[in-house]
Amino acid sequence: MAILGLGNVGSNFLRILDESRKHLEESCGSGLELKFAADSRHVVKLEPVDSLKKLLEAKSSGDISSHFSKVDLKEVLESDIDVLVDMSAASKDGMREMEIYRSAFERGIHIVTANKSPLALHWKEIVPYAAKHGLRILHESTVAGGVPLFNFARYSCGPSQVKGFRGIVSLTANFVLKMMLDGKTFEEAVRIAQEMGVAEADYTDDTSGLDAARKCVIVANALFGEQLSLKEISYSGIPELSDEDIKHHGRELRLVTEVKREGGKVAVSSGFQRLKADDFLLTLGESSLGYEISTDNNGILRVASAHDGPRETASGVMNDVLILARETRTG
Repeated sequence: MAILGLGNVGSNFLRILDESRKHLEESCGSGLELKFAADSRHVVKLEPVDSLKKLLEAKSSGDISSHFSKVDLKEVLESDIDVLVDMSAASKDGMREMEIYRSAFERGIHIVTANKSPLALHWKEIVPYAAKHGLRILHESTVAGGVPLFNFARYSCGPSQVKGFRGIVSLTANFVLKMMLDGKTFEEAVRIAQEMGVAEADYTDDTSGLDAARKCVIVANALFGEQLSLKEISYSGIPELSDEDIKHHGRELRLVTEVKREGGKVAVSSGFQRLKADDFLLTLGESSLGYEISTDNNGILRVASAHDGPRETASGVMNDVLILARETRTG
């Protein structure tokens, strides 16, 4: 493996690999070796004797290049790795990631990604390109963090067609709204969310609704067979809420991502909705992600987490790696 991104999710991925390696390798029937790692500043090569703890310590010190051999991304892509794991921060246009993915596919490398931007903006370019080269791009953690969604639909709902999806798949906006209802200013609420690891340093993608909109596109494409791009849908977030909305209906508001089949077409929406008291999504806690899908043969299914954070998201990424390892071993 090579991994891109050593932030909260990437660091937790390393910890899971370090702490649970024996269990993981028994689970997939294959050895798991990390050969390269990259943060936003450097790409480094790990020798067999290098420990994951050493990499985590180097990251916490602020400069991974001072402890490992520096390389460039070209060397990574030209190596004999099986899978490139992308947990890097999303770029605005997804172009950087798309070019990396395409280069990886051309060299026989699978992709596991938690990065939403490339798939939300360039699905039509990326997914068929992987198929053309006989490779996989798995993206379980792009939408619901550690809550199983795509693998759940693929492996547990095989007889069914998904008719509708409704979910709370982005924590930050709902968390910030809850803090504001408890008397915090928007700025105070964002700071608390950042301190808890719920919000990124650049929180605007989350609070504006852009993060949820990216996920909406991925759901529509992956579960409903669409070929949408982020540019084709509208969305809203906290800036669109009025003081009156928050004052009178704040406890009933949630940022909801919804995709459904209507009259032979697929309708998508992502923004704050006023929910009824008995709505399943209203029962989710401020640190929870969850969704319900309606199907023709499996009925209505509801899946949620009690808590979702970087550790849970990293676990979803690791599960995709294990799936690829099993498939590679068995052919």
